[in-house]
Amino acid sequence: MRARLTVLLLAVLVASGAVQAFERSDGAVVQCEIERDGRHHVVKESWVGDGAAGDRHPSLGGAAAVIRPNNAGLPEMFFDSVVFKNMIARDPHMADFIFYHECGHAQEDQLDEIAANCYALNEMQKLGLINDAKLAALGATHQRMLRLPSRYGGSGQVFWERTLACFQKTSTAK
Repeated sequence: MRARLTVLLLAVLVASGAVQAFERSDGAVVQCEIERDGRHHVVKESWVGDGAAGDRHPSLGGAAAVIRPNNAGLPEMFFDSVVFKNMIARDPHMADFIFYHECGHAQEDQLDEIAANCYALNEMQKLGLINDAKLAALGATHQRMLRLPSRYGGSGQVFWERTLACFQKTSTAK
């Protein structure tokens, strides 16, 4: 009876939005945690979109995920549900990477896109989520992006080269 009540309570909390967490490809449920003005905060996650595969939610400006300030000025993560559903099915490590990339932006709002990628790789390395095969797969995914805005280096090839250069410089497993 107690277990059933606990499960029911957890279901109510999840449905109400009180519990928010990202499920990584290894099954771990994590949250992006930050500190602002000496106070600990969990970055709220919002999932948008329910369209057809291939659609990008217009409020995200074509991105799979973004960080935006909420009403209190704290960062909030927005994920495109359709894009992530497809990504998790074919490229689950990329979903992990994007989560940590956005968490990097939440941690330090001045990070550019290369530095946020670098942050993501370093976090994934610390957590044992990156190996040579996953790094190569992430590289291949990035390199398929032919045209990107200048803040990303203009192309996926340049974006990934700059990301790797940063990671090699900052990695704890040198």
